[in-house]
Amino acid sequence: MISPASRELALLHARELTRDPKYFYFAFFFPFGMLAIFLGIGSVVPQESGAPDFLQLVFPMTIFLAVTSAALTVTAGPLANLRAKGTLRLLGTTPVGRARLVFTHMFARILMVTAQTIVLLALAVTLGKVEPSRLPALFGIALLGLTMFGGIGYLIGGRLASPDTATNVGTLVQLAALFLSGLAFPVEFMPDAVRITLGLLPTSFFADLMLTQMSQGDPVHPAWLSILVVAATAVVAVFAAVRTFKWDQGETG
Repeated sequence: MISPASRELALLHARELTRDPKYFYFAFFFPFGMLAIFLGIGSVVPQESGAPDFLQLVFPMTIFLAVTSAALTVTAGPLANLRAKGTLRLLGTTPVGRARLVFTHMFARILMVTAQTIVLLALAVTLGKVEPSRLPALFGIALLGLTMFGGIGYLIGGRLASPDTATNVGTLVQLAALFLSGLAFPVEFMPDAVRITLGLLPTSFFADLMLTQMSQGDPVHPAWLSILVVAATAVVAVFAAVRTFKWDQGETG
């Protein structure tokens, strides 16, 4: 059961998230804006015979953006902002603890990704790009990815003092993860050494895991291996984020 103190802290973080339009509205609507652009491109680009369906890859990309936006853009920057304002220093004098702060801070992000993923998957089914039987697996994959990227987001926001720096680093990680995962850019055109190296990144395993649920997906790794790698990375990232979290800008270690 969630304690009343944890519930109140989670609600406080949720209000803090929604009251900051610079972070919240961009992260919430950005995946849908990109979806509209991708769908527009797909509708005007002629489909060649035997070529993969570009529109089917659009939905893994937008889910990827939704997950990474919540875990990085609206996590690293706002958390560093709380430290810069001295809010975390005050919380550090209470019995909250690093682990409880991180998990209650993530609650609103989980709700946001849940809402985004439900809408995106509903659109995918409506357009015939995802089979209804695949929905539970894709939803679970999105939450697993949120845990992994969330750990990375808290590693960034939990250490950096400047909100702008934390936001920029989080955005850089998001874009690098997307473009190097094989979703947005076909890695088969890269040299073999580069392609193999990129395929070993945990973020690539996450993208690969989503492709296992697409009828025209071409995953490199089996689903069980991708789940194992993403889950293990999530555990390591969350543990490191909690252990290295700083309450104050001047705190060492």
